[in-house]
Amino acid sequence: MLSLQELKPLPLGKTILFFTVPAIILYVTHYHLVPAYVVGKGVAYLNGYLVGYVVTMGFFVVATLVAYLMEGNPVRWTAFRRRYRLRRMDKIDWLWTVILIIFVLITYFGLSYTGEWVRSVPLLAPRGAWPTEFGPGAVNNFVPGEFMGLPLHGQWWVVLVYTLGWFFNIFGEELWFRGYLLPRQELAFGEAAWVVNGLMFSLTHIWQPWIIIAILPSSLLLVYIVQKRRNTWIGIFQHGIVNSGLLLVLIGGVIG
Repeated sequence: MLSLQELKPLPLGKTILFFTVPAIILYVTHYHLVPAYVVGKGVAYLNGYLVGYVVTMGFFVVATLVAYLMEGNPVRWTAFRRRYRLRRMDKIDWLWTVILIIFVLITYFGLSYTGEWVRSVPLLAPRGAWPTEFGPGAVNNFVPGEFMGLPLHGQWWVVLVYTLGWFFNIFGEELWFRGYLLPRQELAFGEAAWVVNGLMFSLTHIWQPWIIIAILPSSLLLVYIVQKRRNTWIGIFQHGIVNSGLLLVLIGGVIG
């Protein structure tokens, strides 16, 4: 297995490439393919969104595994854990995780008003077919018992599919951006790697451009802590807990 010293640095050109490709895939999927599918099939937007969500987030998981094997690493959990810095969480790590969750909630909702600035740019505005739950001010547009045009009561398949996408989302993004890319960026940018990683991670959300400003502070702090603590689990737990909010909403709607 490669040690950190044997890893190849990820200079700015390759960093931009490794962040741009996922950003393009996400943008094309959610700005073009999903709306076209919804209109063409005449289905609720949630149907198309779930397909796009699972597939694109699954892309990160596949990319992470392929990248690991291409480095010549052995197919062993101990080796994978070491390469992706999945170190056992100690009390300090858990404390930082809690601080991060609080910081995310404060900054995200505190800066949510910036979404209206972004939506004023025609290229970044939500598409006509998009539901109100998917654009700026989404938390204020939830319809009880319904989500993205689909009545939820009794629709347990929605919870199952979304949970799969949630799993791919959390583990795929954190293992790719913080586990695979960050150690290589540290070799190229030194102590400033967290700035590059956090900024580019925020920009990959160009498919949800109205949240980029709101998530930027927490993205930067997240990467800074992960880099300092050398522990990818911090990002996984923080990201997973924060992103579980919508899952709870869906479960509540299905239960009715």
